[in-house]
Amino acid sequence: EAAMAAGSLRAVVATSSLDLGIDWAGVDQVIQIGAPKGVSRLLQRLGRANHRLDEASRALLVPANRFEVLECEAAIAGVAAGALDGDPPAPGGLDVLAQHMLGMACAAPFHADDLFAEVTRAAPYALLPRRDFDDVLAYVENGGYALAAYEAYRKLFRDSEGRYHVRSERIARQYRMNIGTIVEAPTLKVKLTGKRGFGPTLGEIEEYFVTMMSPGDTFLFAGRLLKFLRLRDTAVECAEGGSGDPKIPAYVGGRMPMTTNLADRVRAMLHDSRAWVHFPADVQEWLGLQKIRSRLPGPHDLLVETFPRGGRWYLVVYCFEGRNAHQALGMLLTRRLERFGFGPLGYVATDYVLACWCAHEPRDVARLFEEDLLGDDLEAWMAESSMLRRTFRNVAVIAGLIERHRPGVDKNRRQVTINTDLIYDVLRKHQPDHVLLRATRADAAHGLVDLARIAGML
Repeated sequence: EAAMAAGSLRAVVATSSLDLGIDWAGVDQVIQIGAPKGVSRLLQRLGRANHRLDEASRALLVPANRFEVLECEAAIAGVAAGALDGDPPAPGGLDVLAQHMLGMACAAPFHADDLFAEVTRAAPYALLPRRDFDDVLAYVENGGYALAAYEAYRKLFRDSEGRYHVRSERIARQYRMNIGTIVEAPTLKVKLTGKRGFGPTLGEIEEYFVTMMSPGDTFLFAGRLLKFLRLRDTAVECAEGGSGDPKIPAYVGGRMPMTTNLADRVRAMLHDSRAWVHFPADVQEWLGLQKIRSRLPGPHDLLVETFPRGGRWYLVVYCFEGRNAHQALGMLLTRRLERFGFGPLGYVATDYVLACWCAHEPRDVARLFEEDLLGDDLEAWMAESSMLRRTFRNVAVIAGLIERHRPGVDKNRRQVTINTDLIYDVLRKHQPDHVLLRATRADAAHGLVDLARIAGML
């Protein structure tokens, strides 16, 4: 950093987050490798160059493929127009609200009506239903119906005037030791399971990737083809071999999805051939071929292509909703393709398209995209995968159900996982509408799979 500030370095190769918040005026030019994924992100990154009031910032964009040429042109046009990304903020989490309630009680007694009026003045909670507020308060008070018998979950009491107090100084002390809403993104050990039930550890993999898999799915790891068996505590148990097209692990840090604003601009450019004059000749030729052989996606429709190739049938969907949404949509579509008898073999998702390949020709394509795709199919997939269970762990930590830190002792990730898994099973069996399970489903739907973007597309 000292050499950077002194201007003694010719160039620095770094992730885009390296210099955020640091004023390095010695940067002459930013080179963005690949598409920026958003207008605001591009503006922020090019603003690192010539970071002085009286100088213009300079940047070069280096697209990695033809689609990224469109995205870069759309981002540049967005910066010129001052059209920054403005995706609507997500509603406030119920787990965060639970932590806030306990913190308020630790500071001073409160009336529920007063706290509700205060909380709903904050934008993320402006539309918070009173029922959800009361359910969260009941959870903080005694854990809720299924957990009320356990002393450890009784944290508040009411006085004769209806004010809520923290039960003891010990609870207030524990709250201060565990306050915060950042839960680390863990990695899991990949273990090979032999005939005797145990085998060598092959390495570590990011938990996010594992939560997207169901038992029987295959993936490539450490130079081997592995079949996913189960997730046990903090270990991914696998067997060698398997069939079908394997998935390839990817890390979340490299999977920032394209924003809705930028996606709309790319769609508009595709639809308006007058904008093509700004594109390189090979990109113009590519778009012309697409127009001849198929058609170009419009700004308000969904283009789906099916065609045979290499003994398989392909289904390609031009969604432009970002990689995360397409990844989830691929999971749901393959389930539906299987149910309809088309024999899905695999899929791949990018920021622009989703491609599935099948043993048989997909017919009656419109049925595949009916809105009930986000009903029973979504619930079944989430229940089959470990996504809800792992999301519940984060919710439980933030809401104070599980305390990671105690005086002189910290729980490791394995202990936290075992505890939350047990509680998750108890709540699902005895109180399936518990407020923390509702918070878990909301977090999984909105945070992990970009459900709102899929719903909007459908």
